[in-house]
Amino acid sequence: MIASHHNRVVIVGTGSVGSAVASAIVEQGLCNELVLINHNPSRAKGLAMDLADGSEFLGRFITIRQGDWADCASADVVVVAAGPKPKPGETRMQELDAAIDIVDPILKNVASSAFDGILIMVSNPVDVLSWFAWRRTGLPRAQVFGSGAALDTSRMKAIIGTTTHLDPRLVSGYVIGEHGDSQFVPWSTVSFIGKSFAQYLEDNRTRYPDVTLAGIEEQTRRRGLDIKGLRGGTSYGIAATVAGLIRTILWNERSVVSVSTLISGEYEYGEWDVFLSLPVALDGSGVGDFVDLHLNDEELAKFHASAAVVREHCALIADRLVA
Repeated sequence: MIASHHNRVVIVGTGSVGSAVASAIVEQGLCNELVLINHNPSRAKGLAMDLADGSEFLGRFITIRQGDWADCASADVVVVAAGPKPKPGETRMQELDAAIDIVDPILKNVASSAFDGILIMVSNPVDVLSWFAWRRTGLPRAQVFGSGAALDTSRMKAIIGTTTHLDPRLVSGYVIGEHGDSQFVPWSTVSFIGKSFAQYLEDNRTRYPDVTLAGIEEQTRRRGLDIKGLRGGTSYGIAATVAGLIRTILWNERSVVSVSTLISGEYEYGEWDVFLSLPVALDGSGVGDFVDLHLNDEELAKFHASAAVVREHCALIADRLVA
């Protein structure tokens, strides 16, 4: 008899981001069953029906339905994408008060369901809420992480690709730290077609006279806010990112990605009890080994500054954990 494995992904929150994530999962055929949960069940049901209507033209059939918290119990992955509607000009950290009011009850319900899979936080500010989710649910550290700088890393590569007119996948490197204003690119670790990207720019200065590392880093940092200003919010980039993370988990690909994960004294980073993005091995068991980037002194100082920002905001919501 042929043995089959049935996997289930639950998405909590079916606004613009959650809907885009659901669509990416269905289009890529990543799981057997996709369950959608929303505080307004009708919205989840409507999205499930809408996605299912394209089944004939997709490469793989997926069962798509509206569900409830009991469905989390046997889920392999739960994605929390619920949050307040972003306001133009408002930073992710400024959304914290409104976000925690929405996310905390969700996490309580997920924990109460006896969920023991992998929890991916997408709601912003993602580093702060990932730390809170780990504390609230009591899940092992490997099973809780945030989408973090995986999206920012892809943004950085896209900007370099646009600048050089070459495939952005030729870039090897990561954005690390907070998914926010204190994120940064450790340029000493970024390579491009066989050399450091800094050296590539220097070798081609006449072709890119106005391009700087600082400029690319600032474009990367502001990309999300720029998109919000132009179209009211971001959805497709984060959807592709989260779908990629889910594929890595369900298909046990063991990719190395920069996601927001618990830092507890690893390597020279020297940080504890804080969620920040660093490149880690990701597979079917969740977050695995860290990659030691060997940051230089300037980069390490930026990493500590980013940790301080996230830790400061975690302290603002720590009292919720006793409720």
